[in-house]
Amino acid sequence: MQGPRGNENGSDRPYAPRLAPTNGTGKHRPVPRRPPGMARIDIEHPPATPRVARPRRENPKPVNLRRRILILAAIFVFCVLLACGFGFVAFNLISATNATSGAAATSADFLQQLATRNYGQAYDDLGANITVETTQDQFTRAALLDDKCYGQVINYTEVPNSAAVQNNTQVYRYNIKRSKLSKPYQLQLTLQQDNYGDWKITDYGSDLGPKVPTC
Repeated sequence: MQGPRGNENGSDRPYAPRLAPTNGTGKHRPVPRRPPGMARIDIEHPPATPRVARPRRENPKPVNLRRRILILAAIFVFCVLLACGFGFVAFNLISATNATSGAAATSADFLQQLATRNYGQAYDDLGANITVETTQDQFTRAALLDDKCYGQVINYTEVPNSAAVQNNTQVYRYNIKRSKLSKPYQLQLTLQQDNYGDWKITDYGSDLGPKVPTC
């Protein structure tokens, strides 16, 4: 027959509940009771530690309304001035390009009409300061005389870097080659815009040939 079991420490003494330590009087203190309403603490599953909330950032001070309006107005004025500057440059560039192309087209047409002996069409490219003093018949007779003495215009090329702009005037120089001449000569054409905006030849020198024909 087995005797009474020892405690967990291997002692033969019977198990007895622990008592509160004495206070020196030889008597054990009574175990205090848990106050009513106090939650029991689960040692195996302790409560989660509450997270500390991050401090909120203070809202920046609102910008003064008057200062904001002044900043926006300054930006608007800057954008307007910048747009006007780009527009002015673009307008001048386009105008100069159109003027150059228009004057060059009139010059090329005039020489082409001379080469094909369409003297009436060439006369239409002349400005009023010439047509007032020279009729179309006079212009045609002078052109035919140049063809008789120096030969027909067979080729023409613009002299490199010869184009010049003087206020509202365009100047071009061309190398003209005629069938009866051994080498080309230069012919300078001056053009201006008329009242309708068309470019017209206002001067081509004393004659369409290298000099006034004497043949």
